[in-house]
Amino acid sequence: KVEVKAAIVSASGVLTIDCSAAAYFTTTLFENVTSVVLTNLPLGATGKTIMVKITQDSDTAKTVAFPSSFKWAGASTGVVSTTLSAVDVLAITSFDNGTTWNATLANGFA
Repeated sequence: KVEVKAAIVSASGVLTIDCSAAAYFTTTLFENVTSVVLTNLPLGATGKTIMVKITQDSDTAKTVAFPSSFKWAGASTGVVSTTLSAVDVLAITSFDNGTTWNATLANGFA
């Protein structure tokens, strides 16, 4: 099965992920992200997995604040790489229609 990939851009510090648009997303950080919002989740008690390729800014490192609905392994919140132009991959999965998300952030892909 071929999956759709969509580019997303933050606006005023908000990175909106439209779950109906794709399962794979790419974004480049041009500003600090103070909020990640997931919209258009599938109806019903369905599961959903989202992957986001995050490329750090090439001039000044930016930050991402993840929502409290993201639950991290070992309760250690993921932090995006601060190396300029670094690539990280965020994987989030919900088993309860977006109430909570199991989150993993893999850092520093070359």
